Amino acid sequence: MNARMPLVICLISLTGACSTPTETIPPGARTVRLEDFTSSSDVTGSRVVEMPASVTAPPTLIEETRSVVIGDTELTETVDRIESIAPDGSVTSVVDGPIEFDETVRVGVLWPVDGLVGQINGRPVFAAQFFLPIQDRLVQIGLEQDLVTSRRAIIQIVRERFMAYVNSELIIAEAESELTPEMQQGIFGWLGMMEEEVTAERGGTRFQAEESIMAETGMTLEEFIQQQRNLGLAGQLLRRRVEPRAIVSWRDIEQEYRSRIREFQPVGSVIIGRILLLNSRDSEKIETVKAAFASGSTFAKVASDIGLEDGGLWRTFELDADGLAGVEGLRANIRESLVELPVNTASPMIEGRTSSSWYAVLGYDTPPSRSIFDPDVQLMLRNQISSMRYGQQEARYLDSLRRRWVNDDIRKMEIQLVELALRRYWQGS
Repeated sequence: MNARMPLVICLISLTGACSTPTETIPPGARTVRLEDFTSSSDVTGSRVVEMPASVTAPPTLIEETRSVVIGDTELTETVDRIESIAPDGSVTSVVDGPIEFDETVRVGVLWPVDGLVGQINGRPVFAAQFFLPIQDRLVQIGLEQDLVTSRRAIIQIVRERFMAYVNSELIIAEAESELTPEMQQGIFGWLGMMEEEVTAERGGTRFQAEESIMAETGMTLEEFIQQQRNLGLAGQLLRRRVEPRAIVSWRDIEQEYRSRIREFQPVGSVIIGRILLLNSRDSEKIETVKAAFASGSTFAKVASDIGLEDGGLWRTFELDADGLAGVEGLRANIRESLVELPVNTASPMIEGRTSSSWYAVLGYDTPPSRSIFDPDVQLMLRNQISSMRYGQQEARYLDSLRRRWVNDDIRKMEIQLVELALRRYWQGS
């Protein structure tokens, strides 16, 4: 037992040394207390934390003035900035002014800001850019109370805009692909001359031209010149590819004239009058009418004397090439009695079992006809045929461009734009 005691004592000493942590205190260190960070307050039991005055200081409004050169004009621009100091000493600066939104968002309505709808000739089609020219119309239509009508109108406007947009992109891409280096240099020169002319016409300086174009079209001068370039390229391409296929020959004009002959040579009409008296009731009037016609009275006077309205006007019949002899809807005996009679002259009395009647031609209505050799008629027909053929050939040409250029499915892009328009502008969404 005595021999084992030193071993036990040693183990107890080692165990105590292992459980006691060791801490190294650097020279000059001191104990930190709460009072080192706070000071007493007038309120009992509370303390005040000390902090730099810059942390609680209000933001500072700084006005910056700088010069801006637009064209050959130098302007002075003033910008207000709000600067504040963060607790770490860094300075935060923001521009003082109202927050601007591109779209007017209705409360509680989801509003897709923008999205890539697809590509046409490698050019992206963004929703916001697409809706910008028709946005005002869509907003106005979307406010209508009739949801069915407004929905139909929004869909129609978006489809028409999309078709025009696709056609424009296709034509411009095709025109640009055919430009040679020499043609591109010529276009650059033409655009430079156009910019000079626009500047001269709109004030004489670039700044004045910018203001005039922005107020009139909402575009910058560069955008306006680019638009004129695209219009010029598109017009030149269509003149070369479409107009030669819309030629109108003399035979085309003759065929169109014959197919619309009634328009240029309208049929005439004849106005027939009738006096009809019953044998059982109007025997005295019948004798009076006989005597009047025997004495040479006109049909209209006799009809007026016996009290018939409108001078005895009965019916109006169309005339064909055979004249009065070919009038349909008139009994043969009546037609034969009127063929040779002058206007306002009564026919012989036609006596039936119950009535006696007299007929007369009260007048002819013959509209003026226009010959195919009339220069105005020829010019009108030629322009109409040319316009119709131009539209047909342009549609065919654009279809060929769609098959060759468009990367994405046009129908899918159209459906996506319609859905976005309805979610934005239609009250029923």
